[in-house]
Amino acid sequence: MIFYRILDNKLYHVKEVSRLGFKTTDRLQIPDDYLDNQKFMIFRTAWGIGDWGIISSMPRLLKQKYPNCKVYVPSKNLIKNMFGVDTNVVETIFKNNPYIDCFKDYVLGEVFHDHYRIYDENNLDTPLVEQILKFWQFDKQEYEDSQPELYWTDEEKKFGDNIIKEYVGDGEFGSLLVSDRFGTQRGEYDEETYENEKNKIQGFLASQQIPIFYYTYKSLDELPFKIKSSFDMRNIDLRIQLYIKSKAKFNISNQCGTNQLMARYSDSYEVQRQFPIEHNFVKGETYL
Repeated sequence: MIFYRILDNKLYHVKEVSRLGFKTTDRLQIPDDYLDNQKFMIFRTAWGIGDWGIISSMPRLLKQKYPNCKVYVPSKNLIKNMFGVDTNVVETIFKNNPYIDCFKDYVLGEVFHDHYRIYDENNLDTPLVEQILKFWQFDKQEYEDSQPELYWTDEEKKFGDNIIKEYVGDGEFGSLLVSDRFGTQRGEYDEETYENEKNKIQGFLASQQIPIFYYTYKSLDELPFKIKSSFDMRNIDLRIQLYIKSKAKFNISNQCGTNQLMARYSDSYEVQRQFPIEHNFVKGETYL
């Protein structure tokens, strides 16, 4: 892995490391003079929906600890200019978030991004957002409520509620997500992983006799799951999907960051490909 430094809109390769971040015993934290400036940029060097979703409570927690601060996240243009990646993921996660002051097209000075984190060698299953906030001089009680969070507009809620009402009325429903990681290890098909994920997901679904809203990376007919009553969400805007998922009785998936976003709102289950889970661990999610 490469440890990066971001300074004045430029990305620098610092060094190769075996693990990102710093040990607790290193006693490193964000500089006091940066905190005194009260202008904070939240930044990750990864672009999956889950990569940003698992740190989505960070703006609120920063505002709670530093009430007078400004909190920024990178704009689509900044990400594209710096990394050559064309993605809406940051806007998807932080749209309508009352704790974000603006989406920045540039950064001046140092950016203490997600590589600046503190991990405990004796407890690697610690949420990434908590590792980052330790570096930001947070005490444990100050990041206790660190589960992912989203803020939907009234229009998004209305749209999602109408879909739910049309399909299930006032009844309960569940949500299934199957990503293209299904049955794989390191991007390659793995029979043991396939059987494990198939059996655990199908066994769980068989125990739940309620309608299922689903998103799958290919047609449900091509996957080994039998669902009695289902609604395909693949053609619905992602934020609307996330709102619908937040109203489900449960969410279940193979390893996928989108499912991790539901830990605050719903009973959330994830079939993990490996243990320990390390920085992908999310409070409130059950790992099968």
